[in-house]
Amino acid sequence: MILPILAAGLLIAGCKPTENNYRSAYEAAKNKREAANAEQMIPATGLLSDDGTMLKVVDGDTVFVSRDRLRRDSVSEKILDTYNVAVGVYKMNTNAYAQAKALKEKGYNSVAVQTTGDRWYTIAGSFPTIEEAKGFILKFGKDNKGYPYIGLPGAPVIIGK
Repeated sequence: MILPILAAGLLIAGCKPTENNYRSAYEAAKNKREAANAEQMIPATGLLSDDGTMLKVVDGDTVFVSRDRLRRDSVSEKILDTYNVAVGVYKMNTNAYAQAKALKEKGYNSVAVQTTGDRWYTIAGSFPTIEEAKGFILKFGKDNKGYPYIGLPGAPVIIGK
């Protein structure tokens, strides 16, 4: 009877964590986190994905740019240009159409367009060059401070064909 109690006591005492064990585990986790942070700062090499929204510098200003296939607006039959400035993205077309209507009332030539997937963009302007699209973004931001840009990264996105 005493032997099992002694064995259990030794087992419990042997498993007791020590300050050194905690310190080494902490240092290992800290080193791993620092290595991961440093790796994120290294420029990527090799193939880069062009899916999704990316930041691009245009004439010294940074803008969000995405490549997506847009379907022509079936209501107005407006033909979109090469660079389209999206100010909202939705899963329901009614939301995109409502936002486009509100922008038209403010004087913008806006339309709602569907991607080849299930998203609907509200396009506030369509332009032949990325520089013109960037200029529109700057003016839109000044004229519409605090605009929500629903579904976007807090700013308009240029959708290139």
